Amino acid sequence: MVEAIHLLAAFGAILSLTYIYRFANFIWIYCLRPSSVHKYLHGTNPYAIVTGASDGIGKALAIELYDRGFNLILHGRNEEKTRKVVEEIRGRAGGRDVKYFLADGGDPEQDFGKIVQGFKGLNITLVVNNVGATPKCLER
Repeated sequence: MVEAIHLLAAFGAILSLTYIYRFANFIWIYCLRPSSVHKYLHGTNPYAIVTGASDGIGKALAIELYDRGFNLILHGRNEEKTRKVVEEIRGRAGGRDVKYFLADGGDPEQDFGKIVQGFKGLNITLVVNNVGATPKCLER
């Protein structure tokens, strides 16, 4: 009987270790692991494009990338909101370049060829696609 209790205790300990390992792995991946975004900072004047950068997650990502050494090309649909984000980021320490363009991906008349002409020759090393899916007719 005592041996059975020891066997169950050993089994419980092994099972507990697997859960402790999984929990520690979760904490490492989502809380403690250093960022690897620096690997995209290669070449001279690296640029990151962030679409949907005039608000929310796109804005937060743009600020984080700027703070980590990227020049930025921001996309937005609303000129006032996008320009406000650009000025906010330009006001941060770093002195890096911040460009922007306005486009509505849902507009079939949008001339993307003309838009990208202004960014030819830039060292674009990272693209973050954060465009929302709200049709223009539903915006307020």
